[in-house]
Amino acid sequence: MTVIVITSLHGVTADGLRETNRSHDATMQRIVEDARSKGCRHHVFAEAEDGSVVVFDEWTSREDFEAFFGGQREIPDVMRAAGATATPTAASYRVIETTDSY
Repeated sequence: MTVIVITSLHGVTADGLRETNRSHDATMQRIVEDARSKGCRHHVFAEAEDGSVVVFDEWTSREDFEAFFGGQREIPDVMRAAGATATPTAASYRVIETTDSY
């Protein structure tokens, strides 16, 4: 059973994230490859109506996410560059498999 992890990036704006993506592209690609190798199946950033940025991930388990996020040394630098003002907060949700899932 997989989990959806929604991570709030406090202080990060869409513009700040886009600029950081351009200036730190190689680093962000390394982070993506590391995440994939540790159980991340899907990853996307989204902008909320209030302008804040969140991350939606699908992971093999909450434990896999926590092991990755807690041990990934490049994420803090990228988040600071994007304007993060506090430690990200994450909530997880177990995926419920139903016949209408796709």
